[in-house]
Amino acid sequence: MEPSILMNLTRGRILHMLVTHGPATAPAIATALSLNTVTVTQALAMLSTAGIVRMTDATLTDAHPAYAVNSSQVIHEIAQARLFFAPWL
Repeated sequence: MEPSILMNLTRGRILHMLVTHGPATAPAIATALSLNTVTVTQALAMLSTAGIVRMTDATLTDAHPAYAVNSSQVIHEIAQARLFFAPWL
């Protein structure tokens, strides 16, 4: 079994921010987490491909698309991570 896509500090921090603060743009996430915008954009692309986040229909204060969490996929990924770590628990 492959480890969860969430088992990465940067992606985890981004996801945590989206869960706790709601939809945000890549530049806003980068600023809030003191990360490079390119790093955030790449992480969002991976999370989006995995179905964990999605672009919202609305844009926020700037022209960048906002990203939101796909809750059902996050629950699935957490379950996958638990299965991965089960032998060590």
